[in-house]
Amino acid sequence: MKFFYAVPVFVLLGILFHVASAEVYVSDKEYAGYFDHDGTYVVYGSVKNTEDQPVIARVQVTVNNGNETFSESRILPIIYSLKDMPFKFEFPQITSGSPVLQSPVVSFILTNSNPLNIEINYDKTLVKYPDGHLTGHITNTGDYTVHNINIYALVHDKNNNYLDEVENTWTIPSLNPGNKTEFVMYPDPTVAKKVYYYSCFVPGTDSSVEMSTPWKGRPFYFSVLSIVYFTNQKFDENSHSISFDAANPWQIPYYANFMFPEGSDNGGFEVFIDGSRIKPLISIDNDTKSWHVAFNVDYGQHKVTISGFDPSYVPNTDEYFYLDAKSALVAWAGLSTFTISDSKLLDVLGIGGQYIPPWVKNTVGFMVYNNLPADDVISEIKYLKQVGVIK
Repeated sequence: MKFFYAVPVFVLLGILFHVASAEVYVSDKEYAGYFDHDGTYVVYGSVKNTEDQPVIARVQVTVNNGNETFSESRILPIIYSLKDMPFKFEFPQITSGSPVLQSPVVSFILTNSNPLNIEINYDKTLVKYPDGHLTGHITNTGDYTVHNINIYALVHDKNNNYLDEVENTWTIPSLNPGNKTEFVMYPDPTVAKKVYYYSCFVPGTDSSVEMSTPWKGRPFYFSVLSIVYFTNQKFDENSHSISFDAANPWQIPYYANFMFPEGSDNGGFEVFIDGSRIKPLISIDNDTKSWHVAFNVDYGQHKVTISGFDPSYVPNTDEYFYLDAKSALVAWAGLSTFTISDSKLLDVLGIGGQYIPPWVKNTVGFMVYNNLPADDVISEIKYLKQVGVIK
């Protein structure tokens, strides 16, 4: 599931939301768009943080194409001081024409986060191949196990022009202290022959916790990324809100990022802490379309309420509502930190059925380790359904 870059779990927020300044920005030289190999318009770039402390940034990208305007926003992983964070947006609505890319809008929150102790090994194992793809290794230099690791980077041509934003082909499920493991990156085929070198390698993680609460007689599933403890969640159908008991045992504010299913709201969330309204960061994941509601929680015990849910929404009882096709394939094949059933994978792919032959997981392995397009795997599964192999 890729798609939105989740904030690492060890995040300590300091000051509230800021409009971006010259210290946190996207350079014009590192911001561009192109039509990829599928004919979809994509926009890539990199946010620079020249502040003296880490930040969490939100980027909004707007594209004009003829008489239509398209806009997407995303909250990026934490960006450490004097570091960059690559990003990439897809606009599936734009497959032709002459798109005009507008200047990005960047806003941010200052933090006091501890660095993620994952380091890129800049040695002979970091290799760029003639077809443009790259292999390398990372090492866990810390004293705790890190889960769900992604690596992000930018690629350049011989003239130092930026060509694309890329990430490792598969999420690394976990890495123990002192251990190292390989990662692989492939650029989009339309620019692969131009790739000369990679830069701005940045590790990131997703350590979200799944939660649920009854709503309309069904379990309403959502998730939260935070080290603040949220308990006793309860949905109030009169006020269309969820309340929590929140406990922050650390003597500084910490960050919480809630993820709610598509359709549960139209973006009008409101957040109250101990009865006082605060201003959250609100974004939507480009791939999964799930909502992200992020805010600070101060030290101590608090009552948190999130309101604004759509009263007409009916929970779909889907624990893994956020899965896109590729992440569902990876989970089903046992290449993630959790697994899903045959029926759940088929549901994500929009195919009816309860059974998939186990050998299909070998094809998913080719997708992960040999850069086989996810669409090819999906086409195979659809064909197996048509001929009756998938029941």
